[in-house]
Amino acid sequence: READLQNRAILHLVGQLYRYTEGEEQEFRGAHLDLTGRSPFARRVTAACRKIPYGQTASYGTLARRAGSPHGARSVGTVMAKNRFPLLVPCHRVVAAGNRLGGFSAAGGVALKRRLLEMEAAARGNGVALGV
Repeated sequence: READLQNRAILHLVGQLYRYTEGEEQEFRGAHLDLTGRSPFARRVTAACRKIPYGQTASYGTLARRAGSPHGARSVGTVMAKNRFPLLVPCHRVVAAGNRLGGFSAAGGVALKRRLLEMEAAARGNGVALGV
């Protein structure tokens, strides 16, 4: 019974990922993430990042404030660089001060980050919305 539920959850997530790559808005908020071994701060940052709406962005500083550490923007960057769940924890939506794209540790780097943001903005029918 539990294996059936896990299989259904995986199939649902695979379907969401496919629809996302086709340009359909997906949030992935229902997906369970194993955050074992992550610090309380990293868990708060991860939760805050998962709340950034599709097609929008938030700064490292904003996530630091939302995670209860207003001066922790660099620490947020470290958490995002260690993100094991790209798209599910949409670190591509996190930008540097002044709405600069900043770094992106996934293969393809900042070019991929820009493509993902542009794809999401196009799906929403607007330009890349920076600074949520």
